[in-house]
Amino acid sequence: MLRFRIVIFFAFIVSAYALVSYPSPGVTYATTTSSSSNTDSIPTAEGVHSTESMKVPPSVGTFVTLIPNEAHENWSDEQHKLITDKNSYYVPSNLIIPNGTALVFLHADAPWDTPNPHTIEIQDSTGNVVYSTGQLDYTSSSEPIILPSPGTYDVIDKSYDTKEAKITVLDNETSNGNLILGGFYAPTNQVENTQDNDGVSHPGSLQYYKEAFNNDGFGILSEYNFTYATCDYCPGEYWPDNKSGEHTLLIYSTQQTLSDALDKLGKLVKDNVYI
Repeated sequence: MLRFRIVIFFAFIVSAYALVSYPSPGVTYATTTSSSSNTDSIPTAEGVHSTESMKVPPSVGTFVTLIPNEAHENWSDEQHKLITDKNSYYVPSNLIIPNGTALVFLHADAPWDTPNPHTIEIQDSTGNVVYSTGQLDYTSSSEPIILPSPGTYDVIDKSYDTKEAKITVLDNETSNGNLILGGFYAPTNQVENTQDNDGVSHPGSLQYYKEAFNNDGFGILSEYNFTYATCDYCPGEYWPDNKSGEHTLLIYSTQQTLSDALDKLGKLVKDNVYI
């Protein structure tokens, strides 16, 4: 009888461990730093902002590069119109990825009086174009691409005179996970005027996105608040299209399917008050 009870006890423990350790099929789990070691080696938003560089771990299967609002403005003449002087045109400006990591570009450069389509090319060290997004319109994303070999690539916007970015594909690391990772800008505080030129209100603010990302199955891994107000003749010293000189960079992740994630990210972009 005692042996029977011991067997039953251990069977119960093993079953309970299995239930805790293995998620049910078909259920989407938002990944956060407190629940998954997959995100432990992901740089913080503060580090990405200050260095303009981000090295992602092998657990990342796809990286979503944000094309921020005002990314069509000329770097040499119109810096005061940008959201920031750090990662102004791509988040991040310098991306370091394991071999086999897929890349996607997300267009978040909002239209004001006219649309701002972007066409992004990736060139190898010899200047050959290995990938083009084709024309990307507001809230749209590119088809995923895995770069052909390790090395350093230039990221060039064929539509506007902007700063180039770089992508480095490592030859000593290989992607082995399905985590989707990216960055996102939001106003730190709720702004007074949330409307675009057509009178449509856009609710985006840091507090809004903390709830919206969670509800859409994304985990916010880190955030960093910064100030960029350089327009000496503008009210508040920031360009009014940006709505605020106080901004937050969010680093997010998810393990849902890429198509679902990109569809939701497009809607989150449209909700942003950067318009």
